[in-house]
Amino acid sequence: MKTLNLKTIASIALILFVSITAFAQEPQPAQGKGRGMCANIPNLTDEQQKKIDALTIPHRKEMQVLRAQMKEKQAHLETLRIADNADMTAINKTIDEISALKTTMMKKREAHKQEIRKILNDEQRLIFDAQSNKRGNGNGNGQGKGMHHKNCQNPKCDGKGPNSQRIDQMEQAK
Repeated sequence: MKTLNLKTIASIALILFVSITAFAQEPQPAQGKGRGMCANIPNLTDEQQKKIDALTIPHRKEMQVLRAQMKEKQAHLETLRIADNADMTAINKTIDEISALKTTMMKKREAHKQEIRKILNDEQRLIFDAQSNKRGNGNGNGQGKGMHHKNCQNPKCDGKGPNSQRIDQMEQAK
């Protein structure tokens, strides 16, 4: 019984710590004209920048709350996972809640990008779109080095990643 109460208290403390930490960390915009997603867009007028800022500030606040909720759900999921008798119903429910939050965040992020695109001219839109593609969807799916091995120094590496030979073999077998 004491173990159960200790786990419950530890879980609540962890969730509160994650929540407080998430709310305390405000995103710091880049300096200069055209912050954030629009940092390298040429020839932004002051009017365009004001419109973008008017869209971006509420969007960031909303996303910050959603990210905090996501961290809470992930901490709760971890608590459920490590329990002596894991409750699969609760685990699955929490996974569904995390998925719903991710979906909401992706939809809001894309709607925000589309609103910014409406403010930009054709040339600026091309650059904005190219930058957005490099960043990925905001869920860690950008085009970083990571497991891609693009700059790998290993002479045996083909630059495609650790599973590329297996994938190639599977495709050839089809």
